[in-house]
Amino acid sequence: MTPETPEKKRPRRRKKKASPGKRGDEPARAGKEEGKASEKAPEGGEFRFSSLPGPLAKNVARMGWKEPMPVQAQAIPPLLEGRDVVVQSRTGSGKTGAFGIPLVLNVDPSRDEVQGLVLVPTRELAEQVHDVIKDLSAGMGVRTAAVYGGVGYGPQIEAFEKKVHIVVATPGRLIDHLQSRRLSLQGVKLLVLDEADEMLSMGFFPSMVRILRYLPEKRQTALFSATIPRSVRALVRRFTRDPVELFLSSDIMHVEEVEHVYYVVDAMEKDRTLLKLIEMDNPPSALIFCNTKRETEYLGAFLQNFGYDGDYISGDLSQKERDRVMKALREGKLRFLVATDVAARGIDISDLEYVVLYSLPQAHENYIH
Repeated sequence: MTPETPEKKRPRRRKKKASPGKRGDEPARAGKEEGKASEKAPEGGEFRFSSLPGPLAKNVARMGWKEPMPVQAQAIPPLLEGRDVVVQSRTGSGKTGAFGIPLVLNVDPSRDEVQGLVLVPTRELAEQVHDVIKDLSAGMGVRTAAVYGGVGYGPQIEAFEKKVHIVVATPGRLIDHLQSRRLSLQGVKLLVLDEADEMLSMGFFPSMVRILRYLPEKRQTALFSATIPRSVRALVRRFTRDPVELFLSSDIMHVEEVEHVYYVVDAMEKDRTLLKLIEMDNPPSALIFCNTKRETEYLGAFLQNFGYDGDYISGDLSQKERDRVMKALREGKLRFLVATDVAARGIDISDLEYVVLYSLPQAHENYIH
């Protein structure tokens, strides 16, 4: 049986609206590799990539970055001056480069200790950010490591034994290493919280407080996020000192050039309504977000039962399975991916035509991410 056509509310292209308590613009992710950091940082005037030390400038050019994006032009100078920063910038605006370049410049390769730490909420985001930093630091003698759960400890311990300089980590696995004394953070000069709103949410905050105990008091801290809600802003002071605050997209909180449409349907008919929408619009690919692991698993199986090329990811999958699913999606071998909304923080697919929120996000900030 084919489900009835859902009641469609008039599509609305959202207008840019200032939102109290929201700041900023987010980073574009790109990149690839290694080099000799700790050369003299650019001074004064407008920031340009050409003012970077030779090896880093070459890496940036190789990555295809021609001119700094607004978030990079405004966030990098205060970071190079040693200031703490809090940056709100929309998704896809170039935030990873904005903290990745200062991280690489801060490293002294002659010191065999962790000097830069980036904390992220998901495994996928840890890999993406690590890839960018690795590409930025190519050939500069900077050693990097991605640290997250769901995989074996061996490669991560090997990286520590090689005296890694920059670590990109999810909190849970990092705490495991810290408690086992396999890693020391006493040499950290720059701490970055990517997706800071999620990192300071109730789910992660206790872990963040524990990690703080392992960090030196004298350090620089940078917080980056597409959204910084009021509930999180009150916690910012605990992690920063007199930060430079940059709100670069307070009037553009969603990704531009996206048509926003919603449907009002009965809760019991949501699955079949989704099926009808797929039949009507016939999207070549789509990312479908749910609020719970159980809902995600159900919907993935539901689509498969109706003959659609679909799969799901959730926190219960092993890293090997998650990598398999994401690889299939990126290679165009998977048409529909169902994921929990938190996984939105780590999924970076630029050519998807449809994004479906099967359930309303538990936090409205997740809609923007």
